[in-house]
Amino acid sequence: MRRILMLSLIAAAACGPSSGELEVDWTFNGLSCADAGVATIQVGIANEVLSPDQFTCQEASLGANLGVYYAGDYELTVVGRAATGEVTHQITQALRITGGKKNSFAIDVPRVATVTPTTGSASMTWAFNGMSCAAANVNKVTIFVDPDASGNGGINAGTVACSTMGTDGASVESLTPGTHTFAIQGLRTLSDGDHLVYRTHRPASGYFAAGAITDVFVSAEPLP
Repeated sequence: MRRILMLSLIAAAACGPSSGELEVDWTFNGLSCADAGVATIQVGIANEVLSPDQFTCQEASLGANLGVYYAGDYELTVVGRAATGEVTHQITQALRITGGKKNSFAIDVPRVATVTPTTGSASMTWAFNGMSCAAANVNKVTIFVDPDASGNGGINAGTVACSTMGTDGASVESLTPGTHTFAIQGLRTLSDGDHLVYRTHRPASGYFAAGAITDVFVSAEPLP
């Protein structure tokens, strides 16, 4: 497929001894953009403005002539994106432009390392004897992961505002795959500090998978 000619906005009018033409040929992890699943290619040069700076694999599968630049060192970034817009390949590389000649560089853009999730997360909502935070006059909630069957003990996952942006709930991250249980304590803030007014008597449970969110509803009742 053809190469695209792009012009630097500060490029010299002609390639003289103080400036040189820059041409970049690319592959993506050793493959053509089509074979690598790259749908669009974005190119950037630090402190330069390129127009255009993004094009499709069909338009420039072999590379691009990026215009004429003053002799010196430049930093080039090439990003490959899948049809979904996800970045799949990326590289930033230093280039040296020599004046009075065409400067051609072959760049193999590596695949971006992907991190496989190993934990899940809980999206928790709660109520206090069937009431909302406001109705129960609860200001803060302490979350416990894997308490006993009566709601005692467990891992303290922190204390958060009872309601945030209109939602009575919070999230708990980094939960290992499998079943976990949850209990909460409802705190009412008075002039002398936080008073415990509600607690979970029957912990809620949920099954968690790596990379997924599980919705969990937890109820708390009056003491004891």
